[in-house]
Amino acid sequence: MPGAIVESLREAHGRGARLLSICSGSFVLAATGLLDGKRATTHWRYATALQDRYPDVHVDPDVLYVDEGLILTSAGSAAGLDLCLHLVRRDFGAAVANNVARRLVIPPHRDGG
Repeated sequence: MPGAIVESLREAHGRGARLLSICSGSFVLAATGLLDGKRATTHWRYATALQDRYPDVHVDPDVLYVDEGLILTSAGSAAGLDLCLHLVRRDFGAAVANNVARRLVIPPHRDGG
């Protein structure tokens, strides 16, 4: 992982930026150390590799996404849509999230597993 990317993400987090990864992007966040001691997820095919490479991250392969406040991770690409809807719901409320889901022709909420 290029050091400039890792450092940029750490600096952004230090300024209070919300960091979100979709699918295997969780490896990038894990490389920063910002996921240490936190729950995270990734595509089920990569969950074991993420856990092995970053043992201080609590990898949960059985969820669509994990919200750790300013750091969020999602499983596969479709789960990234679930995470984005979660953020819309969190920031703007359920009614707005439901309207976005309707426009995208996706369910407003799915359970993982």
